[in-house]
Amino acid sequence: MIGYYLKGRRFEWMITIAMLWLAVAIMISPGIIHASAFQWLTLVMSPAFVVAALFGVGWVRLIGLLLNGHKVGGQRIGPIIRASMAALCAVMWAQFDLALVQLSFNQGYMSPGIPFWSMFVLGELDVAYRAVAGNEGSG
Repeated sequence: MIGYYLKGRRFEWMITIAMLWLAVAIMISPGIIHASAFQWLTLVMSPAFVVAALFGVGWVRLIGLLLNGHKVGGQRIGPIIRASMAALCAVMWAQFDLALVQLSFNQGYMSPGIPFWSMFVLGELDVAYRAVAGNEGSG
C-alpha cells in the first residue's frame, strides 16, 4: 500500500518532509532563520512568512501526494496539486539559491550549498513536468 504512494515520488516525499521539518524547527528555534544564507531571505521575507510558506506548501504538497491517482469531481487532482507545488517550490528554492549566491559574493567564495539548491530547482521542474505529463513512475 505505501509503495503506491512512494513509487516514482521519493524526491517529492523527501522534500515535503524536509519543508515541514524546517518549518517546525524555525517555530521551535526562530534563530535558525538568521543563520547562514537564511539571513538574506529575511531581507525580503519575514521569518513568519518563511515559516508559513514552508508549512503551507508542505501540507498542500503532502495532500497532493496522498491524493495522487484519486479523482475528485471526475478530475485527477493529485497530479495537478503536485505539479503546482513543484513549480512553486522551484521558485522558493531559487530564492534560497540566490541567497547563497549573495552570501558567496560577500564572503569571497562560493557557498557549497549552491549546487544542491540549484539541483533542487531542476528536480522540482522535473517533478512538475512528469506529474502533468503522466510519466510519474520514473525517478
